[in-house]
Parts: sequence; C-alpha cells; structure tokens
Amino acid sequence: MIAIRSLVIFAGAVFASLGMLHAGMALRDLGKPRFFTPRSPDLREAMQASSIGLHRSINLWKAWLGFNLSHSLGLVLFGAAFVYVGVFEPLAFVHSPLLQGCAVLVAATYLALSVAFWFSKPTLGAALGLAGFVLAAALSYVGGNAP
Repeated sequence: MIAIRSLVIFAGAVFASLGMLHAGMALRDLGKPRFFTPRSPDLREAMQASSIGLHRSINLWKAWLGFNLSHSLGLVLFGAAFVYVGVFEPLAFVHSPLLQGCAVLVAATYLALSVAFWFSKPTLGAALGLAGFVLAAALSYVGGNAP
C-alpha cells in the first residue's frame, strides 16, 4: 500500500509542479514577455493589435496568455487532486477503476499532446507522471488489493 500511495503522490506532484511552473512563466509574461512570446517582437505586436473572432475586445496576445494560464490551472488541479488522493484516500485509488482510469487517461493525453506539440521537458514530466499512475494502478491488482 505504501508503494501505491507514494506513486500516486509522486505522479500527482509531477503534474501539479508542471502546472505551477507553467503558470509562473505565463504570469511573468503578463508584465515582461519572455517565455510564451514569439521570438519576433513584430509578431507579438501583431498579436496585440489583432482581435479574435469571438469578441473584438480580446486581442490574440491576451487570449494566448489566458489559454496558458487556464492550461496551468488544469494541470495544477489534476495533480493536486491526485496528491490529495494519495495522501488522504489511497484506498479510494486502489479500489476505484474509475480513479485509476482517469489518472492514466489524462496523464496519457498530456503525454500525447506533449509529443505532438511541445518539447522534451514536458514530455519527460508527462511520461514520469503517467508511469507513476500506471504502476500504482497495476499494483492495485496484485497482492489482494484488487477492486
């Protein structure tokens, strides 16, 4: 049980940490763009001057930063929820194929997205988090822990 608990906490902490790092970079970009800004200053200026089709008052730069912040929130909430489960309700994970499936499916989705659209560091983090959830789920089915 300790191994399952530790793996769930580890995997959740990986995703929560990725989300907090991402949020920190996006928040910094609100004042001094550095991380999620295009390398060409002209392109960022064009993003700031161009509204999106959804609403004229929202420029593409604001929408881009808002997307990055909401993406961060999703990662933090996903990771924190599973850290909570690992710390306070590890038996819920052991006995719930739904929790196990959600953890593995969401982690695998983040891994697939990172391979397709991002770069090596988020891919490594998503792979580590997914491995933790898969191992915890697998251990739930051995040694009399099966749901």
